[in-house]
Amino acid sequence: MGRGLKLTRDDAMKIIQVSPRFPPNIGGVEHHVASISERMVNLGHEVTIFTLDKRKNTPAISRENGVEIRRFSYSHLPKFLYAILQTPSDILHAHNYHSLVPLLSAISKGDKRLFVTSHYHGVGSTTYTNILLSLYKPFGSWCLSRAKSVIAVSDWEKNLLSNEFKIQPTLIPNGIDPSPFQQPPFEHEGRPYILCVGRLEPYKGFQHVIRAMQFLPDHDLVIVGSGNYMSSLVDMATRSGVQNQVIFMNNLSISKLAQMYSGATAHVALSTHESYGLTIGESLLSGTPCLVRKSGALGDWAGHQGCLSTDETEPKILSNLIQECFSLTPSYTQPTTWDDVAKSLLDLYSNE
Repeated sequence: MGRGLKLTRDDAMKIIQVSPRFPPNIGGVEHHVASISERMVNLGHEVTIFTLDKRKNTPAISRENGVEIRRFSYSHLPKFLYAILQTPSDILHAHNYHSLVPLLSAISKGDKRLFVTSHYHGVGSTTYTNILLSLYKPFGSWCLSRAKSVIAVSDWEKNLLSNEFKIQPTLIPNGIDPSPFQQPPFEHEGRPYILCVGRLEPYKGFQHVIRAMQFLPDHDLVIVGSGNYMSSLVDMATRSGVQNQVIFMNNLSISKLAQMYSGATAHVALSTHESYGLTIGESLLSGTPCLVRKSGALGDWAGHQGCLSTDETEPKILSNLIQECFSLTPSYTQPTTWDDVAKSLLDLYSNE
């Protein structure tokens, strides 16, 4: 059913995807859910997104690229649960263990077949969230046990889930749409720059790159993202004396982001916990070398040509490693695409 054949009315599935947030919110899980949902619709299936990111300026129900989106707020959880239970569907697919979404989905699934893509990295971003994660584990384990299949997006995540929950996850890696990232190199007219991309939070490690910039006076640092940590990063750049080298950007289109990748001298990603690392694949496709954190799922990328790994954060040593990246030539030409991911998931839905 997932091989792109023309579907009859009886073949088409009704699928609910449940995500904590959805675009225009920016993040790896949001991008994942949007990408697979749109492609499932293109293959003839009916997809409805349930998400808990309702705000005053967003409609409760909308339709984008053939996908129906229903937004709720956390203050209306009973309504959210009831809507999932009452909406006819064959498949209920919940995303992101590090939220209440899989648990809420398991509670409200009724006779729907439940699938969970956990995007699991095992730790919280703060001491407080680590405590919450530990307290939540019995509920999370119950939720995963209710799923027909738990899906991991990387080998690292698959091994972590297997060790911590004693389950056998299905590996379906994240996808990349290659076309935006395989354009001619962008000719940047200003100073050469190093790139960081992601949500502005302490665990992403942007602060380490800022401190290293004092040893890279001929380069700027462009940080693409938004979040509550921005003011702290600005203060850090000022204290390090590199405020004139650090540039913040957000809300970039895919085409503009692709230009930023291809124009960069190197892309640095030092996040302490990720389940995959989409930005690394996008950067390598754009021809830009990467320096990634060795531990966690980002370390899986170190086997690709043009990618170095480290757990070092000392500014001088880190600056030397970044400079080492400048001479690397990436080669990453045949990634898993989002079409591949959607088809693999549809096959899994049909066979479980």
